[in-house]
Amino acid sequence: MGFGIWSMHFIGMLSFSLNIPLGYDFAVTGYSLLIAVVVAWFALYVVTRVRLRLAGLLAGGVLMGVGIAGMHYMGMAALLMHPAIHYEPGIFAASILIAIAASTAALWVARTLRGAETIHLMRKRIGAACVMGVAIAGMHYTGMAAANFLPGSICGAANGVRPSWLAAAVIPFAFAILIVTLLLSRLDARAAFLSKSIARLDDQIDRIQGSAR
Repeated sequence: MGFGIWSMHFIGMLSFSLNIPLGYDFAVTGYSLLIAVVVAWFALYVVTRVRLRLAGLLAGGVLMGVGIAGMHYMGMAALLMHPAIHYEPGIFAASILIAIAASTAALWVARTLRGAETIHLMRKRIGAACVMGVAIAGMHYTGMAAANFLPGSICGAANGVRPSWLAAAVIPFAFAILIVTLLLSRLDARAAFLSKSIARLDDQIDRIQGSAR
């Protein structure tokens, strides 16, 4: 999940261009990936808690939204622009609010999936995924709209990770990780179902043997 959030950001960055050579600092890019992974872990932790009150949900949405925004702006900082990127305060604030609002909604929808009826389960899963996608993409492009590059700007990471290398590495790797994760999740769910079935069968055998005695 964390890699999926991060890869969306950088694949979106590939559509951005300036009239100067661009690149990304490897270390700062790694920090942005780490933020995305931590945000994903926190989101999963929130939605799987036994008890989750409204205050906890709102706090989780705020922290997750700020985390997604932090991942984006850390990724922008990986350009090492000189002079530094100037952000329009109003649009900058709007990008963070979008991330917080959509993250809170996604956490709430994902939370309700735990007790959802089977007939509505797939619909709610798709809804949660769409809301989360809106959170990430909406924040990303609003944040990009807030960025102003001053005349004469130079990318200090032009000799770092080039966008072409990033595209060749991130796009196939992201799809591979997401596909493998989905397959493993499906296998894990199947294994859990079989384990419960075996446990119920053992209980029935014990009851039958107890009655026979």
